[in-house]
Amino acid sequence: MGPKSFLIRDVFLYALGFILLLEWLYPVPYITNGSDIPAFITIAGLFFLVTLVRLPMIVSLLLRVVIIIGALFWLFPPEPGSPDSWFTLLARHLFENSILVLSGNVVELSALFRTFLFIVLLSILSYLLHYWIIHARKILLFLILSIIYVGAIDSFTDYDGNASIVRMFVVGLILFVTLRVLKNGEGNTAFSFARLGKVMALSSVLILTAAAISFVMPKPEPQWSDPVPYLESILGFSSGGPPTQRIGYSEDDSRLGGGFVDDDTPVFYARIEEGSYWKGETKNVYTGSGWELSLNDTNETLQTPPLQEGERTAVIREEREAQLRFYGEGEQRFNHLFYPGELVSSELELMNTGETEPIVIHSISNQATLVDGQAPPNQYEVTYYDQTFQVGGLREDNQTSDLNWELYTEVPDDLPDRVRELAEELTEGRDTVYDQVIAIENYLRGPSFSYETEDVPVPNGNQDYVDQFLFETQRGYCDNFSTAMAVMLRTLDIPTRWVKGFTEGQQVEVNDEYEEYLISNNNAHSWVEVYFPSAGWVSFEPTPSFSGFEFEQEQVDSNVDETEEIPVPENQNDSEEQQEERPEEDVQEDEVADIATTTERGPTGFLVFGSIAFVLIVAIVVFLFRKTFAIRYIKAKQHTANTVDDYATSFERLMWVLRLYGINRQPHQTLKEYAHNVESELGLEDQTMIRLVEVYERYMYSRNAQRFDKKKFDENWKKMLNQITS
Repeated sequence: MGPKSFLIRDVFLYALGFILLLEWLYPVPYITNGSDIPAFITIAGLFFLVTLVRLPMIVSLLLRVVIIIGALFWLFPPEPGSPDSWFTLLARHLFENSILVLSGNVVELSALFRTFLFIVLLSILSYLLHYWIIHARKILLFLILSIIYVGAIDSFTDYDGNASIVRMFVVGLILFVTLRVLKNGEGNTAFSFARLGKVMALSSVLILTAAAISFVMPKPEPQWSDPVPYLESILGFSSGGPPTQRIGYSEDDSRLGGGFVDDDTPVFYARIEEGSYWKGETKNVYTGSGWELSLNDTNETLQTPPLQEGERTAVIREEREAQLRFYGEGEQRFNHLFYPGELVSSELELMNTGETEPIVIHSISNQATLVDGQAPPNQYEVTYYDQTFQVGGLREDNQTSDLNWELYTEVPDDLPDRVRELAEELTEGRDTVYDQVIAIENYLRGPSFSYETEDVPVPNGNQDYVDQFLFETQRGYCDNFSTAMAVMLRTLDIPTRWVKGFTEGQQVEVNDEYEEYLISNNNAHSWVEVYFPSAGWVSFEPTPSFSGFEFEQEQVDSNVDETEEIPVPENQNDSEEQQEERPEEDVQEDEVADIATTTERGPTGFLVFGSIAFVLIVAIVVFLFRKTFAIRYIKAKQHTANTVDDYATSFERLMWVLRLYGINRQPHQTLKEYAHNVESELGLEDQTMIRLVEVYERYMYSRNAQRFDKKKFDENWKKMLNQITS
C-alpha cells in the first residue's frame, strides 16, 4: 500500500469514527438548553480536520484555541451597546466560572462557560478517536460507551434513540471488524488496500443483513419490570414532566403525573377513637395539568371553625377528639394542621403544656392554621365531627344553597368534549345527584382501570391530565382517580373539590379508650368532596383498594339501583359479580396484597437483571483487557520482589503473559528451545529471553542464591516485557 492508499484508508476510518461521535451530539437539545446542533457538528468537524492533517503540536493547539474562541463568538455574539469588548467579557466569564468550579458550585455556571467546556470536550474526543482508530486500532470501548450513553438518554428523556442505536451498531461493528483485520494484517507485506476493501465490503453486507433481519423479526414483550421509574426516583432524573419521586405530602399540585416509589418514613402518630382519613387542604381550580387554589387575600376567607354550621339532615355528627404526635424532634415541617372529619375546635390544645392556641380555617382551602401564623407544635389535640352520611337524605337533596357554585364547577375551556360526554353517558338515567356521583365513583373503581404507582405516564405538551387517564392510559394512583372524578362531576355542574391529606395509617395499638395509628409518607392520599346542602361537603373515594368513608343505607324508596349496569367492557360483569360475593374487606386486602406484590417484584427483578448484566459486563471487560490487566499485575508483583524465589516466580509469570500473546511452549520443548522460539516469533536478535532462561535454570538446578544476579535478571525481565507489549 502506497502513501496515498494509507491516507485514503485513514480518512475513511476516521470518518466512521466521526459518525459515531455525531450520535453523542444529536441528543444534546434533550439534556441541555442548547439546540444549535449544526453548529456543534461544524465545530466537531473542524477539530477532526485539524487532528487528521497531523500538524505540529504547537500549531495544532493554536488552531484549536482559535476554533474554540470563534465558536463561542458564533454562539454568543456581542451584545449591542455593551461598554466592554467581547473578549473582555469572555475573559471575565472564564475567570468567574473557574472560581465557581473550584468552589464546587457547578449549578450556577453560565451557559457560555458550559458551552466552552463542551467544546473543549469535543476537541479532546477528536484526538482520542484519532488515536484509538489510527494508532491503537481499537474502537470497542468507545462503541460500548456510546450505546450506553444513547440508551440512558433514550430512557430518561423524550429522545428516541432507536435509530441511533441501530446506526451505531452497524457503523461500530463495521469499524471494529475492519480495525481488527487491519491490525492483524499490517505486519503482512502481502496485505493490500484491495484486500482491505473486500474485507470491509463482506463485513458490511453481513452486518447490514443481520441488522435488517433483527429489525423485521417479531419481538416478544418485555420480560422484566421497567426499571426506569425506580432509577429516576434514585437518581433524580426526569423523563419529560415531573420526575418520579418518593411518595409523600406535597404542597405543589400544579403539575400532576409521573410515578413514585414507596417511602415508609413516619410522619406522625395519632390517637383516635376510630381510624379516619386526615385532611390537610382542599383545592378548587383544575388547570388541565393539576390543581391550584383560587386565593382571596381578604380576611373574609379566614374563619373560626366549624365552617359548616346549621342543621344538616343527611349527616349524623358525633363530636370526638384526636391527638397527633409528629415524628422526630425539632420544628414542624407543615405550617397547617391535619384533622379528621370536620374541624370543630376553635382552639388547639398543646399536649406538652396543656395550653391552648386559637386557630382559624381558610374557607376555600380548608387549611387550618394558628392565628399568629406560626407553625403548629409537634404535639397537639383537636376536636372534630365524626360524620356518618345518610344515603336516603343525600338522594333527596335538591342542591339548593347559597354556595358559590362557580368556584367548584369550573373546568378549563379547552377540556376535551369526550370527558363531558363520558360523564353524561355514565349518569344517564340517574335522577339524583347522589346516584350520579356513585355512578362515576363505581366506574373508576371498576375493572376498566388499574391502580399503578411506578409506571405512570405523564401528559405530553398541552394534553389534558384527565383526558389522558380516562381514554389512553387507564392506570394511575389516587391523584389520577380523584382528579378524574372531580372533573367529570364538574362537567355535570355538580360542585366538587379536590382534597389531599393522609389515609388512616397503620394501626399499632388498640385498647378500650382509643386506637393508635402510625401515619407515614406511604399514606399520602387524595380524594373528592361533593357538596350537598343537606350534609355539607361529603367525601367520596374513587381510588380502587382504598376503604373510603362511612355511609348509612336507609330503607328508602328509590327507582335507581346502585348495581345498575354502566358502560364497561363485556367481560367486566363476571368479575364484578365475583367480587360482590366476597366480603368487601377481603377484596380490599387481596387488592392491596396484589399491589404490594407488584411493587416488590419491580425493583427485585431489576436488581436481579442488573446484577446479571453487571457480572456480564465485568466479564467482557476483563476478557477484552486481559492482556493489559496481566501486564499491570506482573509489573506490580515484580516491583515488590525481594527474594530469589520471587524472581523465579516472576519468570513463570512472564511465560504466562507469553501464552496470552499466543506464544505457547510445546510439551516436547525445553526451556532453551522455547526461548529460541520466542526470540524468533518476536523477531528479536539480542537474546534477552535466552539470557533470562539461563539465569532461571542456573538457580533452579543449583538452588544457589548467591549465583543469582538479581540486577541482571531484573533488567532482562523488564526488557523482555517491553518487547512483548511493543
